[in-house]
Amino acid sequence: MVSNGVIRRFATVINPVIFGYEKECILIVKNIHKTIAEQEIFKKISLLGDIFLYIKELEAASFVLFVRDESEGKIGILTELLKPAEVDSIFGSYSPVNVRIHSSDLEIMKCLLSDPRMRVEDIAKDTSLSTKTVARRLEVMREKHILQFTILTDLSSMKLTGFIEFVVLIRVHATYHQNLVQRIYNEMQEYLFHPLDDLLLYPINYSFGHQRELVAASFCCANISTVNSILRRLESYDGVNKVESIMATSETRIYQELLKSKIDKRITSQKYLSSAITKKDT
Repeated sequence: MVSNGVIRRFATVINPVIFGYEKECILIVKNIHKTIAEQEIFKKISLLGDIFLYIKELEAASFVLFVRDESEGKIGILTELLKPAEVDSIFGSYSPVNVRIHSSDLEIMKCLLSDPRMRVEDIAKDTSLSTKTVARRLEVMREKHILQFTILTDLSSMKLTGFIEFVVLIRVHATYHQNLVQRIYNEMQEYLFHPLDDLLLYPINYSFGHQRELVAASFCCANISTVNSILRRLESYDGVNKVESIMATSETRIYQELLKSKIDKRITSQKYLSSAITKKDT
């Protein structure tokens, strides 16, 4: 699949909570005027938070941003700045992380951001850690949802005539969440490409209780008519408030440089703190 271009890229994703982000914002910008430069759109959206994921569509674009708590109040300003484009946003609060991040963890993350498929032995060599330590810390970070791996695909490279892949974001009343998930599995299994909620980067609480108010899934089908049929069917389900679709394209970018810079700052900060404590003790 790699040689045929189906898998375009392997990627490592680090939980933004450890860098002080409280929320994630899924931003969908529609009817983008062709005279507006892409960089100008990015500049305005960056006022809301740090862009991590970008998907370009025909006259539309979707973003995943890491944001602070107060950023949700800025969405009205951003909507005005991006007019005449239409802006839709979904905010979710990240679940807290209950594990201490060691300097060795940060070094391991740096290795995996550079090469998500890096072997434990090679990580140990680059970080001057033992293979047992690397394996143990990797296991802890994955269990605690600090670190996870994903892939970027381009199924158009398979040259399947009429093949369409698209992402669906379903806003649902919290009490209907589990029923909706089960119903989609039961009735639409033939169209599901990714498991439900697998597209969300981390465990996110989109609700006022413990149930989530957002369901995400990736579907695939043969034509636009079937796409519309799937969307109408989802909209008819009990508890569904709104359905948003994002057409997957080959122009999907993950900005891992953001994570790399945050890790470097954290490492520098920890080294400075460690040095200050050592000087104080002596």
